[in-house]
Amino acid sequence: MESHKHYYEEIVLACDAIGVRVTAQCLFVSVREQRAYFYNKMQLEMVYIISTAVKGISQIQDSEGTPLGLHKIADKIGEGMPWGMVFIGRKSTGKIFTEYGDWETKGYVTSRILRLKGCQDGYNFGGNCDSYNRYIYIHGITNEQKIGMPWTRGCIGMRNNDVIELFSKVAVGALVLIRE
Repeated sequence: MESHKHYYEEIVLACDAIGVRVTAQCLFVSVREQRAYFYNKMQLEMVYIISTAVKGISQIQDSEGTPLGLHKIADKIGEGMPWGMVFIGRKSTGKIFTEYGDWETKGYVTSRILRLKGCQDGYNFGGNCDSYNRYIYIHGITNEQKIGMPWTRGCIGMRNNDVIELFSKVAVGALVLIRE
């Protein structure tokens, strides 16, 4: 895990570039690798296999692309909900995804939501590139066989067990750097 120390350094440099203080917990998301690296107090604690957007990278509203840059976790949604719970509009439906007949092909938001807010004005914050207004999340997905390849509509998808674990460790305000 020590070989990924440079990702933490990238987070520090991104923070320095816009005058933001590095948080104790932070994530580095690599779209190319389809991995998220969770750091706690400067130490790499966990590497998660993820899925990003089928349509690639984009900051723009309605593009369904994964936005790049420095973000922070603005909201944590779903605490205490059962594994696989489906959320629509950030509200629990009261059903587990397997209760839906189209769960293997539809990209339901499941288990937990970490809603992201961009930190870079004009890049991922404000105007038609605002990650928060685009509803960009880190969340569980229904078809976990798709993890490790682009499959979402802009969000960062995770295995349900993984997003539940990350949700329990990370605080609101923690920084997330998404890089190509």
